Amino acid sequence: MTELAERQDLMLGRLARSQKPMAIVGALLALLGAGYVTWGVMRFDPRGDPRDNPGFDWPIAQLAFLFEGGHARIDKAVAETPAEARLLRGMSRNMMFSAGVMVMLLRVFVGTIAVVLGFSIVTVVVERARLIAMIRHLRE
Repeated sequence: MTELAERQDLMLGRLARSQKPMAIVGALLALLGAGYVTWGVMRFDPRGDPRDNPGFDWPIAQLAFLFEGGHARIDKAVAETPAEARLLRGMSRNMMFSAGVMVMLLRVFVGTIAVVLGFSIVTVVVERARLIAMIRHLRE
């Protein structure tokens, strides 16, 4: 029975020592996620081409290249009338806007997941601290 109690003491000690680093990791993850969401929203330009300057998160920004085939077709198209030229410009702008919105929404999604994960870690740390305190109180 004493061996089990020693193991439990060791485990409680390990858990108590890991509380502060885990709280820091959770808070940092939540802050980074919130910063990333803010950066992603602030970076969105409704008239800009998201392919021009993808940013540090190039795998996410690569989604803008899903519209590359459509852009190539529009660039190759020759407008015979002014109305066709306006339509081609409008289609090009709509495709750039759609690509920008898609990239922004994915950035918001990834950032929100980081925020929720960070808050979850902090919640686990807080509740685990309460349980550790309760266990220690019961052992006295």
